[in-house]
Amino acid sequence: MAKAEDSGAYKGSGKLRPEEMIYQEMLDAILDRRLEPGMKLVEEDLAKTFGVSRARIRATFLQLAHDKLINLVPNRGAFIAEPTINEAIEVFSARRMIEDGVARKVATSMTPERADQIRNHLAREHAAHHDGDHRAAIILSGEFHLLLARLTGNLVIEEFLERLILRSSLIIAMYESPQPVDCSHSEHDRLLDALLGGDPDVAAAEMSRHLDAIRDRLQLQRPKPGKTDFASIFGRTPRSEAS
Repeated sequence: MAKAEDSGAYKGSGKLRPEEMIYQEMLDAILDRRLEPGMKLVEEDLAKTFGVSRARIRATFLQLAHDKLINLVPNRGAFIAEPTINEAIEVFSARRMIEDGVARKVATSMTPERADQIRNHLAREHAAHHDGDHRAAIILSGEFHLLLARLTGNLVIEEFLERLILRSSLIIAMYESPQPVDCSHSEHDRLLDALLGGDPDVAAAEMSRHLDAIRDRLQLQRPKPGKTDFASIFGRTPRSEAS
């Protein structure tokens, strides 16, 4: 993802509007656990951090709220969403139902080309784990599931699952145990073996075991976040609000 210089304001690009680029940086910060669940997002501070107007920050907030990543509370402001235990269970239950069908479809429509796509992705996952790149491992874990959804050829399923995976990442950030909770690449290897076997029941059962394992590794309490230094989180020098 292209970024503006660390200390400068966003100028935009031929592809992404400034608020879209800010959205991506904030999403990265959520996946990195730099923006923690329950953290208050101060509009004025973020405008100075990114060197943009508060209107652009508000536009970013609206997209994040649409994706269930933040909560907009009247008269209080914006906060990183804090999914409840029940919400966490419901999100993984929804993923289990959807990805059951995904696994069945992919298992019965596997080709050598598709198998190579999945293997190439898993090689990147393995490299991220080997290098200790936790952020890349989290992102690649989610993208593995999106790749399988894409292979079904159903855009609606892919888009819906993408939103659920974003919410799953937030849930993992909130309830992560001392051991990493993101998808184990060894579990993905076993899932690939099941998909290559061509039996939809076996593939669906392996997918369910995998999602249940992620859920079961969650820890159901965490400390409240302290005061937030947005400039430090995003590695930027605060600037006066842009016009």
